[in-house]
Amino acid sequence: MDKTAKQLALEAVTELELRFIEAVEHGRLRAELTYEQLGSYLGMSKSQISKRQDGLIKYTIREMYYIGQLFGIDPLVMAAGLGSWLNEIDPARVLHRLDDLASTQTPRQQ
Repeated sequence: MDKTAKQLALEAVTELELRFIEAVEHGRLRAELTYEQLGSYLGMSKSQISKRQDGLIKYTIREMYYIGQLFGIDPLVMAAGLGSWLNEIDPARVLHRLDDLASTQTPRQQ
């Protein structure tokens, strides 16, 4: 049975989402972040992050954008798959971004 254009598009989106989830996990580990820290940055709980990482809830475009900002990596690069960009994640800079968040209100918290 031939797949329809819609089925092919859904599979492509699913593949993109899976690559982004994998990228978030590797980026999170590289940045030495916990689910709690990532959740706090995005204004969500550890459980909400866990559900996204398990694929039960999809990341929104906004969440993808902010994760990219936290890691200092374009989210489209992250969604393209694992690569040398992981080496560009500096745990000290990521921690600094988290500290900045604690001292200022951001769009994520509005």
